[in-house]
Amino acid sequence: MAYKTTWRVSFGEIDYAGIVYYPNFFDYFQRTEEVFMEHIGFPYPYLIGELKIGFPIVRVEADFKNPVRYGDAFDVSMNVARLGNSSVTFSFRVFKGQQLCGAASITHATIDMKTFKSIPIPAELRALFEKHLQPSSQ
Repeated sequence: MAYKTTWRVSFGEIDYAGIVYYPNFFDYFQRTEEVFMEHIGFPYPYLIGELKIGFPIVRVEADFKNPVRYGDAFDVSMNVARLGNSSVTFSFRVFKGQQLCGAASITHATIDMKTFKSIPIPAELRALFEKHLQPSSQ
């Protein structure tokens, strides 16, 4: 099951060509992750601040296919593409209507914030991720 949210491009997010400056897509992906984690009951402030579980990004891959311009509304569809013992890969697809504008995968490790050592994904969080697992062929 994919999670989807809609964003609108603001003036400060575009480049000289009038399209979204590519690093800003990573901000959209991060914001989508944050609302997804809140949606499943594990908001980042709780995960990091209270449970002391870090969630650093260890790998990123992206393809940009069609421009997204100032004022455009677009959807970001997100799912869990891979679920390891101590890592999760989220897959993102950016659509303007039916047009695919970009795709990315972002892998996070789970770490103990005190030791910065890898730890298994907690069982409750793993079960929630499994509900959104759709292996990606990006």
